[in-house]
Amino acid sequence: MNILVITNNEASQAHLSAAYRRLDEAQRQQLKLTVVDPGGNETVDAPADLKTKLTANAFDMIIFDAHGVPKESVELIKKVLQGGTAHIVPVGGDIAEIRSLLRLGQLSANDLSHTGTISEEGLDRQDHRTDYDRYTKMTEYWRGGGTANMVGLLSLAGREYGGCDLLPAPTEPNFLQEICILEPATGTRFASLNDYRNSRGYSGERQTVALFFNGNGNLQDISECVGEIMNQIEEFADCLPIAFPSVMNISLDRLGQLLTEGGRSVDLIVNLLPFRLGIGPGGGGAATGKKSLNGMGSRDHAGGAVTWLEELGAPMLHPFLLSGTTEEEWRQSVRGVNPAQLMVQVVLPELDGAIETYPIAALRPEGEDPELGIALNKLALIPERVEKLVQRVKRWLELRSKSNREKKLALICYNYPPGEANVFGGSFLDTFESVARLLSRLREEGYETEEMTAEELRSRFVEGGLVNSGQWTSLDQTDGQMIRCTDADFAGKLAARAWGKEAVERWGQPPGEIMTEGENFLIPGIVNGRIFIGLQPSRGIHEDPEKSVHDRSLLPTHQYTAFYQWIREQWGADAVVHIGTHGTLEFQRGKEAGMSGDCVPDDFIGDLPHFYYYYVGNPSEAMIAKRRSHAVLVGYQAPPFTEAELYGEWANLDALLHEYREAQQLDPERCGDLLRKLREAGEALHFAAQTPEEMEEELYRMQRSLIPSGLHVLGEGYDHEAAAAYMRFVLRHERGTVRSLRGLLAEREGFIVEELSAGGHTDELHRLDQAAAQLVHEYLSTKALPASVSNEPPEWQAAVRQALEFGYRAYESSINNQELEGMLKALEGRYLRPKLAGDAIRSPEVMPSGYNLYAFDPRAVPSVTAVERGARIAENSIRQYFEQYGEYPGTTAVVLWGIETSRTQGETIGQILRYMGVRVRGEAGSFRTEYEIIPLSELGRPRLNVVVHMTGLFRDMFPNLLEDLNRIFRRVSELEEPDELNWFKVHTRKTEEQLLAGGYEPERARDLANARIFGPAEGQYGTNMTRLIETKQWSDESELGQAYADSQQYVYSLRERGQAEPELYRIRLMAVDVVSQIRSSHEWEVTDSDHYYEYFGGLSKSVAMVKGSPVEIHISDSTLEQPVTESAEHSIARGVRTRLINPKWIDALLQHPYHGAQQIAKRVEYVLGLAATTGKVEPWVFDQLHETYVADEERSRQMEENNRWAYHGLVETLLESHQRGYWEPDETQLEMLRQKYLDLEGDLEGQTDDKVLLS
Repeated sequence: MNILVITNNEASQAHLSAAYRRLDEAQRQQLKLTVVDPGGNETVDAPADLKTKLTANAFDMIIFDAHGVPKESVELIKKVLQGGTAHIVPVGGDIAEIRSLLRLGQLSANDLSHTGTISEEGLDRQDHRTDYDRYTKMTEYWRGGGTANMVGLLSLAGREYGGCDLLPAPTEPNFLQEICILEPATGTRFASLNDYRNSRGYSGERQTVALFFNGNGNLQDISECVGEIMNQIEEFADCLPIAFPSVMNISLDRLGQLLTEGGRSVDLIVNLLPFRLGIGPGGGGAATGKKSLNGMGSRDHAGGAVTWLEELGAPMLHPFLLSGTTEEEWRQSVRGVNPAQLMVQVVLPELDGAIETYPIAALRPEGEDPELGIALNKLALIPERVEKLVQRVKRWLELRSKSNREKKLALICYNYPPGEANVFGGSFLDTFESVARLLSRLREEGYETEEMTAEELRSRFVEGGLVNSGQWTSLDQTDGQMIRCTDADFAGKLAARAWGKEAVERWGQPPGEIMTEGENFLIPGIVNGRIFIGLQPSRGIHEDPEKSVHDRSLLPTHQYTAFYQWIREQWGADAVVHIGTHGTLEFQRGKEAGMSGDCVPDDFIGDLPHFYYYYVGNPSEAMIAKRRSHAVLVGYQAPPFTEAELYGEWANLDALLHEYREAQQLDPERCGDLLRKLREAGEALHFAAQTPEEMEEELYRMQRSLIPSGLHVLGEGYDHEAAAAYMRFVLRHERGTVRSLRGLLAEREGFIVEELSAGGHTDELHRLDQAAAQLVHEYLSTKALPASVSNEPPEWQAAVRQALEFGYRAYESSINNQELEGMLKALEGRYLRPKLAGDAIRSPEVMPSGYNLYAFDPRAVPSVTAVERGARIAENSIRQYFEQYGEYPGTTAVVLWGIETSRTQGETIGQILRYMGVRVRGEAGSFRTEYEIIPLSELGRPRLNVVVHMTGLFRDMFPNLLEDLNRIFRRVSELEEPDELNWFKVHTRKTEEQLLAGGYEPERARDLANARIFGPAEGQYGTNMTRLIETKQWSDESELGQAYADSQQYVYSLRERGQAEPELYRIRLMAVDVVSQIRSSHEWEVTDSDHYYEYFGGLSKSVAMVKGSPVEIHISDSTLEQPVTESAEHSIARGVRTRLINPKWIDALLQHPYHGAQQIAKRVEYVLGLAATTGKVEPWVFDQLHETYVADEERSRQMEENNRWAYHGLVETLLESHQRGYWEPDETQLEMLRQKYLDLEGDLEGQTDDKVLLS
């Protein structure tokens, strides 16, 4: 009998090899075994020889394990196997997908129900029933794994279906069928926790660590690994090994009984199982269970495991096993883990609140099986990673057992860029006040520390000169407050690091020149009882810009290394807390995920539990912090939102428009004069809108634009007024079955909001806004449906009630801040419930804050809604270009961010798909989203070309989408369509011809010709753009464009990952007609983040350099109910008008001492960055900035009092804008600006200096 086994599972291959070797020569003569590996998740196409291998021999039986096999290979295998007469036994993977192949004796797939059990009809036939029982037993052999089970599998198959009478009689499958306590070294199973404890001699006095692992060996033969981990943990704690029969359908009730028998619970979980706890690859829900641990209430399928874990209270660490990768492959990989591993071992466990995802075992080559022709590998522990795990388990247990008074904490804040202006920085955070409140609460909870006010903290750090590389404060002015750290063995420890020699080459012999004094490292920080409060060191970019600004793989300075080493070894912290978004530790050199000890973030955190107070609105960078620095993320919410409203001359313009509309009705003769005044007023305000209708639309949009009001303070929820406003803003948007209030009100009156918006009916829209606000006000007053709608149809009332109830939940969540409670729970070493990160208005479920952040399941991206909105954005952009130029844009360069994709669930993906004429078929599935080509007849235009520029964050978070897009690019290029209707295909063909002419191999040329995605090199995240702007280390705009191109020329195709391809990149840029980016965040206008000028600015400058002329830039605002696409000029102008020069926005920020001017000054710098990269910042912007912050004496005084260091930087930026030619101030403005600069500098230096400024 000839048996073929198709599997890519290393453990199964090894077990089959061992089993076949157990058979004697005569038995192997009767049964011939062939094992074929169909390729793993990294396989681009089905292996070229796969079909040949499947058909080379006449097999009598084929056993097919589809687990981890690429879809292309599965489809090929199914196609090949559907013919013939061989028995076919599907045993692993997505059985439902391959069940149709089943053919065993008289049994076929037709005899099974959709659940895989035998049908009633099959039960009535003995031959079918017999074959079904054998099939069930064969799958149990396979799932149980191990050599003995594989011998049983071969014996049953050979004896019953091949007449192999010499084979041994098959034993019963050794298959774990229910969760149990299993001692890995002996395989002994225990019925109760007490029996197990007695067998180990546990006294019950020590803490207990539970280990969750797969008790069946088909996927990973891990018993030896678990046993060794247990041996090491048992040196300081008791261990409870819990074996799971599978990763799916686990009873939490049974698990809870095992963990809590006798009234004592476990202290920590080490979960070695992939996927989410108890539900396997589905990933969307959680394990089942009727009751919670305390017997209260019931649990639904979606949140069971999380609720169960929260009640248990034990943190769940999730180290993992690299079952398809050798240790050497992992060590050499910058990526760290492949997309499939990232999904099942990192992303999905995070949805359960799992932390600390890094590998502790990998494959070890064990030679070959010459008879079967397969390589043999064995899963083996990675000693350095196991040591890391064990030490971190120990420190977590200590955190749980120590009293608060015993604990030493390191609170780390930021000072980027270094100097006096940016101390305690953080996105949307008043960090000084937040740290003050945290200290106060820690003292209340028994921590040994004294309270400090925000003012006292500012005085100690800023006035006291405790800063990184102070510009205005010398070391002798700090009164000896700087902590001095000496480590006689620092050089030796540095040399022992893999990157130590390179660090010495870059920064010189330790201690170096940055933040040192003699042999001492300087630590800017203070010790308050048993709490250290310090500033994360600078990366050395600003201190040594000429050498550092172009170094994208910059290693930490010696002082940076010494800082974290001091916290661990000399200060002796029990935990580290990083305060605010975000620091630089998580962006230091190392793997993208699946860290090793050579990765800087992993090295510096060491064995310390790490907590990170992180902004909920930044999910992509939050996940980098979580995965690369082993952080528990305690989310903090956005500041309150408010409407920008109209002010000053804008309010006057609005009044003039109302007067004009009144005159049209009552006094038409005045209209001509009023129209002239309107145009004059618009011109004076540099308003792009020309007609009254255009002015009304833009003023309406300005007035209702949402702006953050000030900064957030730790633990501070919204007050009633802010929460009511938040409820109104949440209810602006349609959310599937939850309707927007404005939409419902319009519907009642026979209107459609989209038509009112398109028609410019701003008066009607404004009236509907007011009516919606009144509904919210009345509902909050009575908690009942307002009487004003009591006479409306029941269906409409029900929809309004549903919306108001949804909004009210958002209202309550915004008030019910849990940040202090979450931080305290984390510091006690307890499990912190996971919560989605994202935009608070788009996704109100991110509130309340104070929980362990996670990002959307990447498999749910793109959603159908996101694809539809993205398609609308694409068509908006195409239409805008067509109206301007009379033709379609041949190529659109799209900026693809991880943060936008997380927030919107893939609107930019939808935009990219629409350009090519592709859509999603139904919702994103559990495993793979299905895409379909839109027929040309339906599309109504040619398929257009795209070039995608992604961030490193997108690359790390959505590897599945990279693969999807690259496969779509190939499909579109291979469509049999005329050139004039498939421009994408034309670009692919021409590129391939160019590459072949340049000497590329045909296969590689084809792959790169299809490639459209570019980004940073492996392990890199940003560009050098922001460094150049911040340090002023550029003289010509071409340097900026070149810096962007140098950073983004790395291609990501089906076969290439992060390979530099400058010529291909040049080809792609040369074709670009328009640059497009989506603005998806209510918190950030394009003037609020340096990443906007870094990406759409840098990209447009690079294109302009290659083409020799400027390129169109489209910004699509996705924060609105319906996305709007406009020019970069308009988008920048709105950001300036609604925020930077808006008194409401400014006043709210200046309510926060020091931080207000800090935030404002940064945004003025961002405007300069936009001017330099896009050429779309008009001179009036700088005029208005000067008028607002310099010419206005009261505002100038406020800025100086708030933060004179940051204000000095703002004035300097305005001078730089003039010096670089972006603004020509008149003599009065220039003299005022120069004098303000000199006055501020004199004050900062303690004396007035006669510096000569370049004009």
